[in-house]
Amino acid sequence: MASEQAQHTPPQPAHKSALVAECIAESLRALSAGSLLAVRVVYTVDHPVDSLTPRRRLSHFHAENTLSRRALVLVLQDACLVAGLEVREFVTLRIEAQGTRPPQTCMAVDCCIEKLDTSGELAGRMPLARALVAGYLRSLHRYSAALNVSAAGVHLFARAQPEYLFAKSKGNAGKRILDDLNLVKWWQSTLQFALEYASHGSHPSACSESAAAGGRTAVVNCIVPGSTMRDSPWFFGKDDCAGSNEGVARVRSVDWRWGLPYPLNVRAHDCVLQFPDDPITRLLSEEHSSVWSVSALLDMLSVSEECGSGHRTAYFSASLPLYSGTCTQASSSASCSTASQGHLSLEDYDKALIALFDQEMDFSNTESARLSSKRLMEYLDSNFDIPAIDVETAGPATTRGPIQDAKVCELPVVNDLSTMVRKKRKATS
Repeated sequence: MASEQAQHTPPQPAHKSALVAECIAESLRALSAGSLLAVRVVYTVDHPVDSLTPRRRLSHFHAENTLSRRALVLVLQDACLVAGLEVREFVTLRIEAQGTRPPQTCMAVDCCIEKLDTSGELAGRMPLARALVAGYLRSLHRYSAALNVSAAGVHLFARAQPEYLFAKSKGNAGKRILDDLNLVKWWQSTLQFALEYASHGSHPSACSESAAAGGRTAVVNCIVPGSTMRDSPWFFGKDDCAGSNEGVARVRSVDWRWGLPYPLNVRAHDCVLQFPDDPITRLLSEEHSSVWSVSALLDMLSVSEECGSGHRTAYFSASLPLYSGTCTQASSSASCSTASQGHLSLEDYDKALIALFDQEMDFSNTESARLSSKRLMEYLDSNFDIPAIDVETAGPATTRGPIQDAKVCELPVVNDLSTMVRKKRKATS
């Protein structure tokens, strides 16, 4: 019986590229009126992967199966690439049995935001990248609700780099550059916006406090390796948040908490999720890490090559709550049919990435960016069935509210490493 159950795989309700594209298009449509955009989603088939906690120790029977998929979202304006988002999604089915009790099953949904970038070619000032993240999380919310899980995990490692998706875009005069600390602040305000939008399906300003109070609260953990809450005043720096207790900030319907979402004294391998191409995963792959607690892992992160030596980075881990009755079918509001959007094999997905990262791609100026965009779209059109969804923005003029302002640029860009001296993280019990 146990062997049969160990072969179970997670169900595969349709988090199709059509749903992702539609939710993102809906989010972009709410931007200031007057822009014509297009959305393309490159999506893979589900494929089995290793556990996100591969060296977890349990004293009872435990089996799990994890499926993963990858997605690349591209946004164009006037046939020129202006923004991109790459994510990985994981669905894990666990089966546990203790003693003579019947086996218990549980399911977890997690996504890892790997890359977010802009090319510098967006005409007009609008929070496009923020709306892109919000639309994607809305699609994750709608998909996860069908799996009958209580919450979906959203994880990212914020690290400033000159460019993630668009080659040579760091030289584009239209690309706004954020240093590492302002990038962390931008992600804090963006997740605040995106989680509220994903939960309620509308702009956060349209969600009343009573409506937010009627549902469960999203929780976001944040940690800057090598820093403490005391030397990170920006964590509580928003005018509309108040500290409810030490290490917790309440901002509308989101609770912000300092630290990783795991007890400090627990063995790191037993609880910390390990995502591909991540500093935590690389540290925990070392043999001597088997005895590290979460606290020890944070200490090692603070002096690691990627998070120490003057680098200011941040881990964000959010729990997006799901409410009963919120799972709805994809509407037909998209301006063109997405039913034919297929899923690529991993090999074909890698080929699409290679085409994007080709050495001839150049987003340093408008002319070369348009040529590079044309080259990539022709490759996708000639090899895969990935039609675009056209989006005409129809929202009100952008106003600078508490969510939109946040004292950082509205366009995220990824540059610059700070040389600020940071204090050593104090040990906590």
